[in-house]
Amino acid sequence: MKLLIGRSILPGATIGIASPASPASRYSDILRGIAWWESHGYRVKLAEGALEKSDYFAGSPERRAKDLMALFEDPEVDAIQCLRGGYGSAEIIPLLDFDRIAKNPKAFIGFSDITALHCAILQFSGLATFYGPSLTSVGDPGFPEFTSSRLLSVLAGKTTGPIPHNPEDPFLGKMAPGKASGRLVGGCLSDLIHTLGTAWEVNLEEAIFIFEEVGSSPHGIDRALLHLTQAGKLKNVRGVAIGDLSGCEFDEGGGSPFPRTKNLEEVLQARLGGLGVPVVYGFPFGHGSHFATLPLGVTARLDGDEGSLEVTEAALSAGG
Repeated sequence: MKLLIGRSILPGATIGIASPASPASRYSDILRGIAWWESHGYRVKLAEGALEKSDYFAGSPERRAKDLMALFEDPEVDAIQCLRGGYGSAEIIPLLDFDRIAKNPKAFIGFSDITALHCAILQFSGLATFYGPSLTSVGDPGFPEFTSSRLLSVLAGKTTGPIPHNPEDPFLGKMAPGKASGRLVGGCLSDLIHTLGTAWEVNLEEAIFIFEEVGSSPHGIDRALLHLTQAGKLKNVRGVAIGDLSGCEFDEGGGSPFPRTKNLEEVLQARLGGLGVPVVYGFPFGHGSHFATLPLGVTARLDGDEGSLEVTEAALSAGG
């Protein structure tokens, strides 16, 4: 399937907000997110049911799916951002019309639980999407300038080039040497595991596998990587680029009551270091303090010797 891309956007464009998973915890978080976009010259359009709440879902699966489809087909909407992650994205996938999404390609942005939608949209529509902050993230009073600038520059069309390093901690762990090119595919590790056995199962064939995680532990990461290995998902991967593993180390509270034996870096080295492909750890994307928005589905080059990840294929066409 030929890769589809949306159009770049500039101030004056409209950001459609969908709630495919959980609702916001506070209405003020939504207002702050809208204010952030408006302060940068953009308009915001909430989906009809974006503020609905049903237990830990943002409304029924039918409502959430209908809203997402409406934003893709709305000519006034130039890009779509998810209100937040949480839980529930996978529930709406069977209710989406991916042929209609393919006819209306536009930037789709979200992370964490939105991983399931990234996998499904790429697989069934062939559309490049963006692993980036949610509306409630941009509305956080502590939203970093690094994350803000990266998101806006990517949406403006600067989708190729090196992924910037964390400005507070630029160190990257070069766990396995070599150079490789492939499609960027991945997301939140635990959500990727839950795609296995579905029609939208993550496809890592000849891909640069990117992943991040939050609130797990060394043995939890170990279990997930073992699962992917035993499922054959890492057999033909071309490289692995690892983002934030927030709250997953023993000294961050991860792992109790299990024995504190292997740390995260030892787990990653043991499970990934012998794949024969470049592996680099510590890119700023995911649930950490800084987030470099990443396009998914496009070709990138991973250098395990230099510790760099460079996007080499445009994820948006000239627009504005």
